[in-house]
Amino acid sequence: MSRIAWLLTLLLPLAAAAAPAPGGDEVRALLAADAARLQAMVALDEQALAGALADDLSYGHAGGQVDSKAALLESMRNGSLRYRRLDTRTASARSYGCLGVVLATVDVEVEVHGRRQSLLLGYTASYARRQDRWVLVAYQSVQVPPPVAANAAPVAGPIAH
Repeated sequence: MSRIAWLLTLLLPLAAAAAPAPGGDEVRALLAADAARLQAMVALDEQALAGALADDLSYGHAGGQVDSKAALLESMRNGSLRYRRLDTRTASARSYGCLGVVLATVDVEVEVHGRRQSLLLGYTASYARRQDRWVLVAYQSVQVPPPVAANAAPVAGPIAH
């Protein structure tokens, strides 16, 4: 991924969260659907997740792995992926008729193959309205790096793509 694309992926959720989100029932419903998805992931509520995630889901983790709905649920079921905490810092949503987008930042505590990590993630969650409810069809997150101190020395060397 180019540096510009990476930077946009990182900054768009933060910029969108700072902009006032338009009101309305659809926006509230999108934000509620996303919040319910996060709660279901922490609780490992498979029934709730089965309804919240589209069968054709593409779920891109911050580390680069992309899972289908079946693969994501299986990794949660077998314990290789366990969300301990998902606390939303910022969230905004936009509705485009039968499509909706949520841009958010979230504090995450997760265990991946038994290794616990605490992260700040920015993500874009794309929803489709299916059978009168919002379902997640695409998700991509990126790890938000810690702030750089004002007096920190510049990083030497090329940035990997």
